[in-house]
Amino acid sequence: MEAHAVYNAREIIQRHQDAINERDLAKYIDTTVFPFTYQNYNGTAITVQKPEEYGSKFPAPWETVLATFPDWIETKHDGVEEFVAGENSAVFKVTARWLTKDEKPHKPITAIWITVRKDDKWGLQFRYNMGSI
Repeated sequence: MEAHAVYNAREIIQRHQDAINERDLAKYIDTTVFPFTYQNYNGTAITVQKPEEYGSKFPAPWETVLATFPDWIETKHDGVEEFVAGENSAVFKVTARWLTKDEKPHKPITAIWITVRKDDKWGLQFRYNMGSI
């Protein structure tokens, strides 16, 4: 990402998902505000305090998915609905599905993603999958 690029709360949602789909850790970190908390597809909540913890303490999120579902190619958002927004945060309901090599249908994903603005930059700070996977 360009150092001077500015994104809004909604754009950061798609950029974050793109980083996951591309398995691009630098782009993923650039779309994240730390400490960052996310609930894995298996229900385990993880809080990453700083970017350096990826690789040493925590795997990248796509590594966790691929370890269990090796046919996963990417996640496609079917809907991104803003619930509430303020000057420095926004809450979104994200509906999505996993795409696989054989195009087998997978259980749909419903999640809450919260973006925040920190140091005049938007990023994702919290993802909760609502137990849908």
